[in-house]
Amino acid sequence: MRKSLLMLLLAAVPLGLAACGDDDPPSNEGPDIDADLGAWTWVDVAGTACGNGEQTGIGVNPTDASTDLYIYLQGGGACWDERTCFTLRTANNLSTGYQAAEFQADTVRSSAMFTRSLATNPFRDMSFVFVPYCTGDVHAGDAVRTYGSKQVHHKGASNVAAWLPRLVATFPAVKRVFLAGSSAGAFGAQLNYERVAAAFPGAEVHVLADSGQMVNPAGTLYGTWLTSWGVAVPPACTGCESDFSRIPASLADTYPGSRFALLAWDQDAVLSTFFAHPAQTYDTLTRELLTSAYDGRGNARYFLKAGTQHTFLGSLDTVTSTTGVALDDWLTQWVEAAPALNNVLEP
Repeated sequence: MRKSLLMLLLAAVPLGLAACGDDDPPSNEGPDIDADLGAWTWVDVAGTACGNGEQTGIGVNPTDASTDLYIYLQGGGACWDERTCFTLRTANNLSTGYQAAEFQADTVRSSAMFTRSLATNPFRDMSFVFVPYCTGDVHAGDAVRTYGSKQVHHKGASNVAAWLPRLVATFPAVKRVFLAGSSAGAFGAQLNYERVAAAFPGAEVHVLADSGQMVNPAGTLYGTWLTSWGVAVPPACTGCESDFSRIPASLADTYPGSRFALLAWDQDAVLSTFFAHPAQTYDTLTRELLTSAYDGRGNARYFLKAGTQHTFLGSLDTVTSTTGVALDDWLTQWVEAAPALNNVLEP
């Protein structure tokens, strides 16, 4: 028998519900989400939209092992005009949408960061939330644009605003929120930090950006992105409308009680292509960002590896720096706010 997670958390009684699996009917009753412990449940969320205008939702996998909440924003490219959206198709799920069937087929749920039986996984005892990506706007837009003859709903930010109240009602006792994302999701985690922090005023909210270094793209791309997607930069960030690289430092300085971490490959082939930079230029800009936005700040840390690869979290248990620092150990220290946590910088 399914029981309300909200009622169980408020009652603070031991939980031991049987997992009913991914074929459970989605719950649209709310605002709190009815989900079984230790099982993934897809939840349709009213007011959300993929690029094609169809409703989407989120996946939830709650636990009573802690009061921590791990929110993961999926990556998958981006697009901003007819060529990128419909010729090159550089944004995942934009035209097809993302609903229950896509969630059930998505292998991300079996990755290391969502594996509770993995002893070295720093998130294993947290309740999980999976946020799919289907808006082409790094989870940060609020606009409807017409490219050629087709309309695109860049509604990443408004989607966040739609599902946040559901999470607040479902996890009323949460003490720590870890807002993470890979690639497009990494940029989305940083750009949505303030929304999430405002929704959980009684909790710590920390950001983990996996392959989302906020360097400036070539030419006028940055302005094009902001305009096409309808992105609102953090209001306290002076000059961020014209300089992407100012955002990480502004967040760290404005919210000293929160922790901001970046996982990055210095010559990331995926990001350097999107940012229209040669690999070596992207390397230089990445290292300049670490100096300007992370070094010298007690609440900002980074783990930089040399290479052209892309993303870490899916296989966080397999990555070790050339100096012998295992990523899962580094992340565990970051999660627990270890005072001796050092930046990792490969030459």
